[in-house]
Amino acid sequence: MLAYLNKENGSQSFGDSLRGLLWQVAEVDERAVLSIVQKLGVSEILATILYNRDIKTASEADLFLSPKLKSYMPNPFALLDMEKAASRIADAIINKEKIAVFGDYDVDGATSTALLKRFFRDLGLDAEIYIPNRVLEGYGPSAEAFQKLKDNGNTLVITVDCGTVSFEPIEYAKSIGLDIIILDHHLSLDSLPNANAIVNPNRFDETFEYKYLAAVGVAFFTTIAVRSKLRDAGYFEGKEELDLMKYLDLVALGTVCDVMNLKGINRAFVAQGLKLINSRNNIGLAVLSDVAKLDSAVQSYHLGFILGPRINAGGRVGEGLLGSQLLSTEDPNEALEISLKLERLNDERRSIEAVTLEEAINKIESTRLHDKPIIMVSGEGWHQGILGIIASRLKERYGKPSAVVSLVDGVGKGSARSITGIDMGTLLANAKISGLLLQGGGHAMAGGFSVEQLKLEKFYEVICEQLKDTDDVVERAKRIKIDAILNLSAINGALVKAVGGAAPFGSGNPQPKFAISNVVIVDVRIVGKAHIMFIVADKKTDSKIANTVKCIMFKALETDIGNFLLKGIGKTVSVVGTIQAHHLDDSRADFIVEDVAVNA
Repeated sequence: MLAYLNKENGSQSFGDSLRGLLWQVAEVDERAVLSIVQKLGVSEILATILYNRDIKTASEADLFLSPKLKSYMPNPFALLDMEKAASRIADAIINKEKIAVFGDYDVDGATSTALLKRFFRDLGLDAEIYIPNRVLEGYGPSAEAFQKLKDNGNTLVITVDCGTVSFEPIEYAKSIGLDIIILDHHLSLDSLPNANAIVNPNRFDETFEYKYLAAVGVAFFTTIAVRSKLRDAGYFEGKEELDLMKYLDLVALGTVCDVMNLKGINRAFVAQGLKLINSRNNIGLAVLSDVAKLDSAVQSYHLGFILGPRINAGGRVGEGLLGSQLLSTEDPNEALEISLKLERLNDERRSIEAVTLEEAINKIESTRLHDKPIIMVSGEGWHQGILGIIASRLKERYGKPSAVVSLVDGVGKGSARSITGIDMGTLLANAKISGLLLQGGGHAMAGGFSVEQLKLEKFYEVICEQLKDTDDVVERAKRIKIDAILNLSAINGALVKAVGGAAPFGSGNPQPKFAISNVVIVDVRIVGKAHIMFIVADKKTDSKIANTVKCIMFKALETDIGNFLLKGIGKTVSVVGTIQAHHLDDSRADFIVEDVAVNA
């Protein structure tokens, strides 16, 4: 079975991992895999991938491969406070009140605000969008921002992707006569602000099944509920009802970029949203794709690693409104102007990131912070807009939860990234409750905080103490789960197409990983500024021409693996990674390397 897989090597040792990772080949029930193949007519490799994602029956596989919204769509009024939120928003629309939408400065915030901007515009209202300046105002609502919105004549403010722990600003808003509705997905405390409505699948008293929604998903559910209220009020009599499905491109983008779990309804959101994105209905996304030189069909990878970072670039330097404007504009000229500016800001971000990352790594190595259960590194005046990126890079490098703190005028602003099994959002929320932090919270895998510089060391000590017995969690995070072992002859465009049946890939449905065992490096070269391309061939072959595959390892230059590869011609190795279509010939495939093991 699985004839094109090298089954003989299924239990062999791959050699010594140069990243110190443990390679684990998934074990499958061949009868269950064969059942999926026979009942659905899919390839064995695709059926194997599904089995490895705990999809064990043909009916489960069919739902996974063809995710439909109607299969997952809940009643949005099942969310606590949705009745109150939808009724208040519908009243504001009917009475033509002035509405403001207050969002976060990341992609989830940009997509959420843009979705509501489009929704209100399609109903004849021009909602005001407010994105705080990351550097000057920080995260979330403030009394000053609410006062500005009040002075502009707004009577209703909807916060998206923020607000759940903004007790004092919302109390101030109420005192000046503003109605506040919170649409969020961040973890709440065991009490809630005094808002008119708080719709959040992760509020402490919520039982809603979809805890893993991005804020843009919550916003989308809210538009469904508002449309229902408007219908009941006779708002659409004599005119066509609003088609909300056209907003799913924004839902897909925000869901992927906020690294939400791509299961259930999120999978359906992204699958349907990608179709809309590739139809280029959203002018801003279409123009940004062109500026980014994206010349292939957009996939979830492109959302997370090409389009998302560019939309984020504005928020990182205090121009967070750019992302929302781009995603909501209907003017091609405005879209081009914003896209070019975001491209420039993204280039600047990369330069700042490279310098800061090098400085952070030098501090970690010189003080052996990587020996701690969580890495926390700080620097004077580090750019606050790139802290999350640096924390992600450190987490990937060391395989541990990581936090990066910028110190300015006695206060540290920090961003943290975690690994599976360690709930960063809860750790930070509890630290705030205990008085160690000025602010703190987030998701299981990521969070942000602010701390007095004098309390930073104590905060680090407490977090390290809380995580002292998590070595087993860290070890599990160092495992690479391999879907199958491949022969070189099997790595081609047909395999890429078969594997693509399990897309969209992302959190909760990672891109399938494969191993190539016992091959010889026959050519090596540096490509771009920091990447290494190398060719591997079968170690032994009876044919005159050996099978070969091009392998690429990104950002490998000046790393231990990079140094090995540059001197590796003739060495016998195993590699693990993912496959992608060759950029010039879709009948071929390249292998994107994550780790290399040296065979004895």
